[in-house]
Amino acid sequence: MKYGIITDIHNNVTALRAVLKRLDEMNCDRIICCGDMVGIGPDPEETVQEMIRIPGLIAVRGNHEDYLLEGIPTEWPNEENMSYGEMEHHKWEHGLLSEESVAFLRGLPKRIDFIIGGFSISVMHSCMDENGRYSKSKTNPTESDLMDMFADVESDIIIYGHDHNRNICKGDKFYINVGSLGCPSKEHDIARAGVLSIENGIASIEKVDVRYDVDAVIRKIDELNYPDAENIKRYFYGF
Repeated sequence: MKYGIITDIHNNVTALRAVLKRLDEMNCDRIICCGDMVGIGPDPEETVQEMIRIPGLIAVRGNHEDYLLEGIPTEWPNEENMSYGEMEHHKWEHGLLSEESVAFLRGLPKRIDFIIGGFSISVMHSCMDENGRYSKSKTNPTESDLMDMFADVESDIIIYGHDHNRNICKGDKFYINVGSLGCPSKEHDIARAGVLSIENGIASIEKVDVRYDVDAVIRKIDELNYPDAENIKRYFYGF
């Protein structure tokens, strides 16, 4: 069984299509998405509609879906450390989503657990504290950090995202974060993903890096000139 893993697409439908094409060529049986389909990039509606069309999709919601469904801060400072520019950005993108797309995102759980090939698997955006926030998440976590972050998760394989950096750790448990698909940062034109293979009682991960037309994405951001666009280009696309 082969599972294509993606996370943190962030409205980058150009990168998403390139990755889905590669995962199809690699004969993946199903796709797993660890949340944050929306936020940041220029194509919220197109991105969600592309995800809706994936057969047998296994997907959870992330904090950016929560911003849509549970609300965003209105004052600064706030617990999310969200600036006024970010607030305006979220209002802009939320206004572009159709009722069908919002209903799809609303139907996503925050965690999915299943068993395949003798392995128990948990899919989530990241570890959450008692208030349902991602405050426990650490950047570039060590195995010790991961054991602390996911102390309440008993599964053999934990698939997550949120931290846009790729981080794969195989110890007592198998922790898999394939890295952000849609926010390349300094890698500019690389969309990241992975393929989890489970066969004959062995679980393995293959890293997948796909080049795509990031310049087309930047041109669209410039054309739309949506709220907080300059900060978004700098921090999430490395421009």
